[in-house]
Amino acid sequence: KTKYQLLEIVKTPDFGNVLFLDGDPQSSESEEHIFNECLVHPSMIMNPKPKRVFIGGGGTGLTLREVLRHETVSRVDIVDIDKEVVDICKSLYNYASESFSDPRTRLYHDDARKFLFESDSKYDCVFLDTTMPHHDDIAAPLYRKEFFDLIKNKLNSGGMFATAANSADYRYATRFASVVKTLKAVFNFVVPYTAYTPLFGQEWAFALASDTPIPAFDSASVDEKLSQRGCSNLSFYDGLTHQRIFSIDKKLRKTLETEGKIVSDSMDARDEIFVPE
Repeated sequence: KTKYQLLEIVKTPDFGNVLFLDGDPQSSESEEHIFNECLVHPSMIMNPKPKRVFIGGGGTGLTLREVLRHETVSRVDIVDIDKEVVDICKSLYNYASESFSDPRTRLYHDDARKFLFESDSKYDCVFLDTTMPHHDDIAAPLYRKEFFDLIKNKLNSGGMFATAANSADYRYATRFASVVKTLKAVFNFVVPYTAYTPLFGQEWAFALASDTPIPAFDSASVDEKLSQRGCSNLSFYDGLTHQRIFSIDKKLRKTLETEGKIVSDSMDARDEIFVPE
């Protein structure tokens, strides 16, 4: 039990070591690359030359590892409020522990929203890699309009923001729709996408947002961009995978267009998005 949450690392026959936070599976040894590659690389290749990057959360170092693959990156500010998560993952869930010792990394233990509010830094890419919010827990303020407004103000021209966006399962897709709707209240361009994640047993949702038009790359263009950045040896994401994860079915598209609500600080916590029970 850390200061903020219950952390468990469980050895399983199907997924190897699995990280749980407050009872929810977060990442597994066998397939962590699916989530982390899909979160990071679409935004990174859509930015012409990402040099400075911010990560909110990401205490496993896995998102950080994917960002650091890009040779253009000169500095990454990673802010995870829970120092114990980072320390325990370095020793017991250490699939990206070397990322924290990379000279381009600056690790801070603070509230990500407070850190950005007080910082004068600007970024080319921003990533949000936290637990999905349960009502009014520590993650909830990071999925509200006010935080997205703050991120927008911290992006350089052409900057990209990407976040996990809850479940894309039809039973819970309204929560995905709320993330998308809240982002659309802030950014000029928002593109949702999904990837099937075996650990979660369902399609998991992501969203990419920017005030710059988001290009619809074809397979060859994605592969070329990855090769130029030194990222052609990924485990999951490439040009063909890009086409799949950005091809959302008609039913889900309708849900994203017609359901969900803008989430803000003024809402009652019970009305906010939260992960499936």
